[in-house]
Amino acid sequence: MEKQFMLGNEAIARGAFEAGVKVVAGYPGTPATEIVDHCAAYPGVYAEWSTNEKHAFEVAGGASLTNQRSLAVMKHNGTNAAADFLMHINFTGVKAGMVLISADDPGGLSSQCEEDTRVLIHNYAHVPVFDPANIQEAYEMTKAAFELSEQTEVLFALRPVMRINHAGGMITYGDKTSVERKAEFIPDRSRFVMSAVVEKEYGGELRPKMRHRWLNNKQNELKAIMETSPFNWAEEGEGEVGFIACGIGYAFLKEAEQIYGKKLPVLKISTLPLPEQKVLQFVKQYKRIVVLEEIEPVVERLIKQLCFENKIMLDVLGREGYLPAEGELSANLVLTAVESAVAGQAFPNAVPGNYIPARTRTQCSGCSHRGLLAALQAVIRKNGGIVTGDIGCHDAGTFEPMKLQATIYCMGSSIPMAYGIKAAGFDKPAYALIGDSTFFHNGLTGLASAIANGANITVIVAYNSTTAMTGFQPHPGTGRSLTIEHGNPIDPGVVAEAMGAKVYRCNPYQVEETAKVLAEAAEQEGVKVVIAEALCYLKFGREGRVSYISRDVSINTEVCNGCSLCVRTFGCPSMTISEGKAVIDKSSCNGCGVCIWVCKRGAIQ
Repeated sequence: MEKQFMLGNEAIARGAFEAGVKVVAGYPGTPATEIVDHCAAYPGVYAEWSTNEKHAFEVAGGASLTNQRSLAVMKHNGTNAAADFLMHINFTGVKAGMVLISADDPGGLSSQCEEDTRVLIHNYAHVPVFDPANIQEAYEMTKAAFELSEQTEVLFALRPVMRINHAGGMITYGDKTSVERKAEFIPDRSRFVMSAVVEKEYGGELRPKMRHRWLNNKQNELKAIMETSPFNWAEEGEGEVGFIACGIGYAFLKEAEQIYGKKLPVLKISTLPLPEQKVLQFVKQYKRIVVLEEIEPVVERLIKQLCFENKIMLDVLGREGYLPAEGELSANLVLTAVESAVAGQAFPNAVPGNYIPARTRTQCSGCSHRGLLAALQAVIRKNGGIVTGDIGCHDAGTFEPMKLQATIYCMGSSIPMAYGIKAAGFDKPAYALIGDSTFFHNGLTGLASAIANGANITVIVAYNSTTAMTGFQPHPGTGRSLTIEHGNPIDPGVVAEAMGAKVYRCNPYQVEETAKVLAEAAEQEGVKVVIAEALCYLKFGREGRVSYISRDVSINTEVCNGCSLCVRTFGCPSMTISEGKAVIDKSSCNGCGVCIWVCKRGAIQ
């Protein structure tokens, strides 16, 4: 065994490698992204960035049925996108060990929503879940998940949260222990063909019902496994209040315990299904139990049900009416919960703190999206249009100072929402702004639907040739995969034209020309697609490749009247106002020159 400092995602990848994973597929999304990158660095592992999470899940599923261990990696939003496949592979089961990583983001620190995917994965799909309390456990759980998945023929899930994925610490790890196996696919249609057909061997019963019974029967086997799992244990302590801590909740409880100064009675639970006998043995000792979990009352409700069925009377306090029902846990919050529960008091209401101004979300200096957003802002001021947004660096345009996109929901929603707005009778232009990676992720089907239904919208594809927001991952429009530089990018404009859209092209660094294209496209009937193409400065600028002619931009202080429009409406982080005049920070300015178009007085030169 060796020790090494690792981040959580690195430790998870290490666990997968040691378990003999052969195929890894995912779609980039914080906090899970780096797991795929680390897996790709190991010998003998095929790793890819799929076009979306459902496809990644299906790639991993195909590998498992071919007798190779596989890993599907995604954040919680992606698990939603992959739910269709989840609700089929749970019924069929797997062949070689298969693990789903569904990384949650309590508090929505880097997501458009906070969510607890235990509800979808376990409560709904009845798939077993490991919930790690620390990085070491995430590594060990990953290895165990592969073994147990293969043993039970059931998909296993690991649900790390942001504080696990991005934490760092010393990890004790080992060597790869699994042996190479032959890749073989043996057809088993009664199992792997999910269809409403009659099963003769089961007296004419329909296959979906038969596979559902198989999944239900597996639950007792899974419960027995979790009862003896090394990831669940009880700790003796002082007091009449017991604490059940799940996943990262256990880490916060141990930190709070040190501050509190007394050893608390604790039951650590990091698995679903619950270790029911352990739970019953623990709760029978107390009249009050506090459940600490991220973020829905999943375990809390299961314990309440278990106590009811076993006629155990006690108070079970947690996210359902005691602790805050939203937001992530913290050591301070847990300490307050301990003190309040021990004192027999309600959890105190949150006291609003003083507002501390924060820097607004924005693009990098030199980003091509800023020119596109500035042009689009100028156009809709004239034509009264509306902009539906999507996920990506460009979504910062919805915040100060641009305040441009009116909606941002989930991957690919901009296009259907735009033509939904038009279908409702909106009589002004509707623009859908989507990034190139998102276009391939889930924009193509929305575009096809818009064209097929005769929509009248303008779709803008911000084509910067990378998945910039999550760390420059490739996508089908980049000409490379995670491991191969094949030089054959799929041009979103060519695809859109083949589908029947009228296609326009522009370079967003040329703001005036871009504004003309956006205005002209909106005047035409039907579905128009504007390809706003310029390389991501942050990625390609390092390689000496940019989509503009660099210039030394400066402020003519005699012309500048201090109106601050360049700061209040444009938002480049290299521009500020000092002593009543605009100032350009030369240390961060990348010389794109887009700001020259913003100042109508000509003070930016």
